[in-house]
Amino acid sequence: MNTHSYKSNDSDKLTVAPESLAKAAHQRGQAAVEFTLIFILLLVVAWIPADFGLAFYTGQIAQNAAREGARIAAADPNLVAGTTSCNMPGCYSFGNIFNETAARLPGAMLTSASITMVLDAAAGTNCNRMVKVTVQGNYSYFFYSVLRLLGFNTPPSSPITRSASMRWEHQAGCSGL
Repeated sequence: MNTHSYKSNDSDKLTVAPESLAKAAHQRGQAAVEFTLIFILLLVVAWIPADFGLAFYTGQIAQNAAREGARIAAADPNLVAGTTSCNMPGCYSFGNIFNETAARLPGAMLTSASITMVLDAAAGTNCNRMVKVTVQGNYSYFFYSVLRLLGFNTPPSSPITRSASMRWEHQAGCSGL
């Protein structure tokens, strides 16, 4: 059986060469740079679908607001024929239909929003008059603003327009409806 004994003395201490310290620091720096680049790429890949999802959600909210405004307008007995519109935030004090429609809009996601209500003029028999409420605004994609910072030419915002029509309930001369 071979047994080796190892005797330690001060001259046997492990010393690290300055070149290996520099190499380790370089590798840590390289890992940090690689992580940063991959992290930015992952953020972009994750944020683009989220941004488009928010735009779709904003369009759905605008559709629901237009539908609610048309429902309120269809039940209003004092509605006057013609076109009436307002721009946010002035719609809150523009009457019940506009106030209720505006209260359902996301002001932060749908900028420069306007609400338009149209009650068509009396047709021949004065039956089947329709009231239409349109919500229109602009959605600003966050990713587009990042691309603009990088020098790309992208539109500042995308328009979102949603409308809903309903039969006006208070029509004279419509019997049996």
